[in-house]
Amino acid sequence: MANVEEVLNKIEFLFKGYSTERRATTQPYLLDVAKEKIKGYEYDPSDSLIRETLMEHVGSTPVVATALFPYIQDPEVDLGQALVMLAIHDIGELVTHDKMVFTKKEDEKDGEHEAAIKLLDPYYHSIYRDSETKTSKSAKFAKAIDKITPDILDYLTPVDITVPRYQYFVGIGKEEIIPLIVKHKRPYMLWNPFMTEFHKYLIAEFEAKMKS
Repeated sequence: MANVEEVLNKIEFLFKGYSTERRATTQPYLLDVAKEKIKGYEYDPSDSLIRETLMEHVGSTPVVATALFPYIQDPEVDLGQALVMLAIHDIGELVTHDKMVFTKKEDEKDGEHEAAIKLLDPYYHSIYRDSETKTSKSAKFAKAIDKITPDILDYLTPVDITVPRYQYFVGIGKEEIIPLIVKHKRPYMLWNPFMTEFHKYLIAEFEAKMKS
């Protein structure tokens, strides 16, 4: 029988790690709260108060996955399996910390993989490896959701926040943002017609918002 104290301690470790690890993404609704509650608040992309936590990212991906799943119409995708992948896919970042897909290097990916394997119970090792190699259709779906969710947040965030955020974290200007997203994110959608169509529409709407 498992040591229940160890299991509870592990859950506490995960809650703390996921809640304190900050991503480069600005969380637009946390930003609204900051503006409402803090008199004279001015946006700073490095401010951890309004940056998305890893917990928020991991928690938002199942919401997006369950919203999109009925439309992909692919019987090879197991939604339950994909949701498990989304729950564990970034656990290595508790050790290596978040790196944006636009700036992450290969050796950093290797380090994140090694950290994840050490943190995960062996029961999940094959599922995690599938999510990284994108061997199954479920893994392709999970990876697409992981990649598209930040794009949805960018679309929901005011342009005057998004532009300085990309300048700060990636070092690019306004005109370079859309091509960079398409280059790095679109390939993860091409396995499924609906995911491709949805990403094209999302980015077109985002681009129109950027130009308006």
